[in-house]
Amino acid sequence: MTKAGKTWWGRRFLEGLESFIEPRRLARGKQYLSSHRISRWQVLGNAVVARVRGQVNPYFGIYEEPLYETRIEFAPIPAAAWDEAIRHIGAKAGYLSRLLFNEMPDEIEQPLAELGLSLLPRGRQELLMRCSCPDSESPCKHLAGLFYLLAGRLDHDPFLLFELRGLSREELIGRLKATPLGSALASALVAEPGELKPATSLFTRPEPLAAPETVAPREFWRGRRRLPGGIEAPQPAAVPGILIRKGGDSPPFWDKDESFVEVMEAFYEQVKKKAKDWL
Repeated sequence: MTKAGKTWWGRRFLEGLESFIEPRRLARGKQYLSSHRISRWQVLGNAVVARVRGQVNPYFGIYEEPLYETRIEFAPIPAAAWDEAIRHIGAKAGYLSRLLFNEMPDEIEQPLAELGLSLLPRGRQELLMRCSCPDSESPCKHLAGLFYLLAGRLDHDPFLLFELRGLSREELIGRLKATPLGSALASALVAEPGELKPATSLFTRPEPLAAPETVAPREFWRGRRRLPGGIEAPQPAAVPGILIRKGGDSPPFWDKDESFVEVMEAFYEQVKKKAKDWL
């Protein structure tokens, strides 16, 4: 099982659960996730639904594994509040540039908090939870398992928080690009490269230079000044990562725990090192 809560938003999400879920049910929910009892989960608007396989318990007359329907619904942020949030975030280049690169800024909660908003639920009152199991306590262990699954998914795709709060990824990016600063940044990302011109030679061709007649041959070949004793090491060439960063830390084809951007940066460093060794 992939460990949930690897990112700051995943950890914050789990910390919120501990404030209103009974510890014993929380522990049982983690076991439900580790034993792969949660299936057919999907996001429907601002809700997450899933089927959870229960336990066989002959003491209560349960001889076959029951299937329970679970649902966690997030309170959506009003449209007017989203309009104000988009204007606020769209005026800050640091947040805007990272979001356009499909990266979640570590301080994204700060500009939202200035408007009295929060992506993460701030309490049980912002969640509507239902489970078809006979447990009278809510949230039950089946809902706790679904919460853990959702925390793991948020680690891979933090933009799911926006969707659960009423704003899809496509709409978020589109509205950010429509802001004045976002329009300028977006146009720079899709700018057409300049026209390529063919080179006449793979290497620089030497140009003949006649020696001055007033210089003696010995002085010409030895030179009037001595060459410097040491040569500074060249600076390593920077590898542009615009295309790599455009997909974010967890692009759709990337199912590993570590960041795709960090893996590719390490790969490029190895390629540069190998190329330097060969030269």
